[in-house]
Amino acid sequence: MNALDRAIGWVAPRAALSRARARHALRIYEGATVGRRASSFKALNTSANAEIQGALRPLRSRARDLARNTPYAARMLDIITSHVVGTGITPIPDTGSDVLDRRLENLWDDWERKADVTGRMGFYAMQALAVRGMVESGESVIRFIDRPFDDPRRVPFQLQLLESDFIDQWRDGIYGNDGQAGAEGLEHTRLGVGLGQYDRRVGLWLNPNHPGEINTAAMRPGVSTFVPEDELIHLFKELRPGQVRGVSWFAPILMTARELADFLDAVNVKARVEACFSGFITNNDESTVDLFDPARPGLAGRDAANPDAQLTSLEPGMLKELRTGQDVTFAAPTSTTQVEPILLFNLQAMAAGVGCTYDQVSGDLRGANFSSLRAGKVEFRRLTEQLQNHVVIPSICERTWDRFVSRAVLAGLLPDRDEPYRAQWMTPAWEPINPNDDIEADIKAARTGRMSPQEYVASWGNNWRKVQDMSAAFYKRADAMGLAFDIDPRRTDQSGKQQPVDSDPAGGKPKPLKDDTGEPITAPAPN
Repeated sequence: MNALDRAIGWVAPRAALSRARARHALRIYEGATVGRRASSFKALNTSANAEIQGALRPLRSRARDLARNTPYAARMLDIITSHVVGTGITPIPDTGSDVLDRRLENLWDDWERKADVTGRMGFYAMQALAVRGMVESGESVIRFIDRPFDDPRRVPFQLQLLESDFIDQWRDGIYGNDGQAGAEGLEHTRLGVGLGQYDRRVGLWLNPNHPGEINTAAMRPGVSTFVPEDELIHLFKELRPGQVRGVSWFAPILMTARELADFLDAVNVKARVEACFSGFITNNDESTVDLFDPARPGLAGRDAANPDAQLTSLEPGMLKELRTGQDVTFAAPTSTTQVEPILLFNLQAMAAGVGCTYDQVSGDLRGANFSSLRAGKVEFRRLTEQLQNHVVIPSICERTWDRFVSRAVLAGLLPDRDEPYRAQWMTPAWEPINPNDDIEADIKAARTGRMSPQEYVASWGNNWRKVQDMSAAFYKRADAMGLAFDIDPRRTDQSGKQQPVDSDPAGGKPKPLKDDTGEPITAPAPN
């Protein structure tokens, strides 16, 4: 202890001990020290909601500007959306009944194509747009819209996709249950999110129209209304416990990306200047006569910015005689040699900040090889699968599926039963870097039980039940027509050799293959 601590120790021993312990901790952790090196840290010790309260709108608007005007930011949005959603995260009904599963598939396929209440998109396209909005703006909102029971063949249910601007962030503080329908359990509001006991999310305060719209702003009053949680989906990636609003994924790279864009603009302008071959004629003659005869070719006229200056041009093979006192000096701008390293390092930082790889963002594969591509793809795949299983599937897919099933039951299109209508969600397939090796590895994994045949088929983006039905229909028709294919495992092994005829398990006698009519299947005669 120093002298001050010892003096404090006489009066308040605990306070002196606390000061000594704090200084000891600062010596252990350099990141906790106070001084010039640590002056750039912004350590506020505030909650997640307090930190994003004033940053929601500027982060959102700047991220959108970046996506509009920066090619690399637009590329990042496309990369993340295409890998997370692809052509759609599709359900495979798993109720335990083939009849119910097929009925669910038919109902879902019919509903999915017309899921958007505006009539523009299907459900899978809405998935992609919602994820894109989450990455760009930080969050997306989907409302459940119940439709009239006017079509006995269709589930009376649709979706409305909204931007995060619809959430009224000024509803903040003590906005409890004021008698609005669906606001039961609402105790207070934080940034437009209604919270109940233990800060459980109860719903959102939504504006009736987009606050940034110009033409329709005066059509309806701009007073937000409360929409309960079971009537909507609030999609965002939660980064801290208790966080109620999402932050744009571009937040860590906004300044870097903006400065890089400005740097590239400056480089392009500089390159244009470097491409200009220009000279400047100095004159020591104080006479007021024109330096060049306007009747002679090569005179371009006078400079509008400086009427006393004249412009002339160079032509191939031209010889020009200067007057006494005139001299010519040609511009020699310096060249730029550090563009590529600066661009490389900044793009690597931007890709890491969003969660992509450098080659995905830039398309630069000059230094890539099989090992580096595979390592980057494995890491990116883990991040993507985490986002799919922790955010997108629980928030969008499962919530929508539950609502779809409940409305189908109410409409009498599905029977009401005690067991839930479960579904497995199939994510987009991962394209292999080396197809032969990767497919062989997957086959071995399925043979050894590391993955089930259903998982193996689903890993390639296919519905295993549809694959079985289509394969059965294919071989059934082939048998009826007397056709033989080397891809038929009943006839050939993995090397393409003909399989021996089946044996009767009861009597041990060979049993020839038969078609649906019971007739033996014979191989076609060779030509």
